[in-house]
Amino acid sequence: TNPDQIQRSSILELESDTRGLLLPRLSDTIAINTLNPLDGMLIYLSKEPKQGLYVRKGGVWNFLSGVSSTNINNNVNVDETKLNLGNMGGKINPSTQITASPGTVSGQVLTWNGTAWEPKSILQVSTTIVEKAKEFNTTSGGNVIIEPNSTNVVRVTVAGAVPGDIVFVALIGDTPDFAVYNAWVSGTNEVSIRFANYQADPVTIIGTQYKVLLMK
Repeated sequence: TNPDQIQRSSILELESDTRGLLLPRLSDTIAINTLNPLDGMLIYLSKEPKQGLYVRKGGVWNFLSGVSSTNINNNVNVDETKLNLGNMGGKINPSTQITASPGTVSGQVLTWNGTAWEPKSILQVSTTIVEKAKEFNTTSGGNVIIEPNSTNVVRVTVAGAVPGDIVFVALIGDTPDFAVYNAWVSGTNEVSIRFANYQADPVTIIGTQYKVLLMK
């Protein structure tokens, strides 16, 4: 509107109170990338999830606001050292973003201990296993007898067992006359195992070895 006030360093200067500069609006960058666009080109990308202005820099399209290290070139790349899904429209709390700790080795996973992320093995993360070899005897030392088509319960001491643990019972050897019906932690350091007899005659359980596995 006033040629005397044009900036001498500018090639193009636009001034208006009612109009703006309309940039090319692209739904994706596939076609334009085949033309090898030069660095410095501006486009408006209408593709979700990051609609907005992009500038060509270093051979990729860089978003002009938001995550500065985000670029689009048929896909999205993110600076892993500053990964923050909160800046990308995600639903994860940015305060809990993961930073891998030095010393993490192959086969470990990162777990949150309440204050920080720490590496642990799969067994450390998911289970605490207690193996206890026992015999199927009652607390008084007598044998366990199961009547036909009925069940009986054995209570054994397993150190470390607490109510709420998941119990697995593994039988060692062939036991065709009875089976484990269910098992549970019936008290601190105590596991109850219910055996079922599906035969027509009573079954006596004696001297058969087993292992109790606890999953915390």
